[in-house]
Amino acid sequence: MQSTKPNCSLLLLTFTSLIFISSIHITFSIDLCNPSDKNTLLQISSHFNNASPFSTWLPNTDCCANWSGIECDTHGRVTMLAINNADDIVGEIPPVIGNLPFLQFLDLSVFPHLSGEIPQTLTKLTNLNHLDFSLNNLSGPIPDFISQLKLLNDIDLSGNSFSGPIPSSLGQLTNLQSANLGSNQLTGPIPASLGRIKTLVQLYIYINNLTGPLPPSLGSLPNLDELNISQNKLIGSIPPNFGSFKNPDLQLDLSFNSLTGPLPTNLGRVNITAINLSNNRFTGDASFMFGNQKTVLTSINLSNNQFKFDFSNTGLPPGLKNLDISHNMIYGSLPKNIGQLPLQTIDVSFNQLCGQIPTGRRLKRFSANKFSNNKCLCGLPLPACN
Repeated sequence: MQSTKPNCSLLLLTFTSLIFISSIHITFSIDLCNPSDKNTLLQISSHFNNASPFSTWLPNTDCCANWSGIECDTHGRVTMLAINNADDIVGEIPPVIGNLPFLQFLDLSVFPHLSGEIPQTLTKLTNLNHLDFSLNNLSGPIPDFISQLKLLNDIDLSGNSFSGPIPSSLGQLTNLQSANLGSNQLTGPIPASLGRIKTLVQLYIYINNLTGPLPPSLGSLPNLDELNISQNKLIGSIPPNFGSFKNPDLQLDLSFNSLTGPLPTNLGRVNITAINLSNNRFTGDASFMFGNQKTVLTSINLSNNQFKFDFSNTGLPPGLKNLDISHNMIYGSLPKNIGQLPLQTIDVSFNQLCGQIPTGRRLKRFSANKFSNNKCLCGLPLPACN
């Protein structure tokens, strides 16, 4: 009988294949996540009693591959921590959060039971460019040390209970593009230093208790396209250099303050898409805020002031969708082309307007109370003219 000799080539191939498969298994079983970063994240989870947002944060899994809200760079360092919207996150922000040195994006928002102050260890996050602590229950002052985060592009602290003044040191954040400090309990003046942040595109400081005048420096922000300082206690007039805004898509909201005086005429030369000056104490002429050459203006609200001017020959922007001039002392008649505008809302009530309401199918769908309480305005939807 002929003996069967082992095929050495086949054995070698099989052995090599086993080694290769084993190496693949070993490679894929190694965590990409940096051990120090992983330990920090587990401490954060433990601090919040492993609440629901941390359900995927399991110690025996790779934080870079399997953990929700976490992203890493190619070296396994955590660059993003984004968890939000949970009722079972209770307590304060743990100081250990500062032990993520490569973190660029931090979002801990919409936690109604997240309380306390911002920990100073945040200053260790020197690579941070996005910070969102909005819609929590945080309190205390907005700390000066925020200004040490030099790479910040946007910060959102809105919807908390922060108190005290806006730190002037925020003006040192020269890379900042968006800042939202709205819906807090901030007091004191708006720091003029904010006007030094030439990169700023959006600034929201609405619904606070800010006092004093509008700082003229804000008018020097070349890239600003949204400024909302509504519902504060600001006084004084609008600075003349607010007519220096350059962005053609500017949205300006100064409503519900105690601002006074006539509007600076150069404000009428700014390419504004939406402006709300309602519920202040402005006086005088505001007809220059209109004009049929204003092709980008879609919304204007001048209601509840003391404006007094002839509306008859005022040119109206062709794209105007929202018009509210109610509760002023505006006189004359409604411009003839008002019925051809793409209006979605209108309110001209409580003025001294007279004459027939121009015809136009768009005006017919508005209720009579939007035209009521004028001197002698008549015609549909009001009673017919005599």
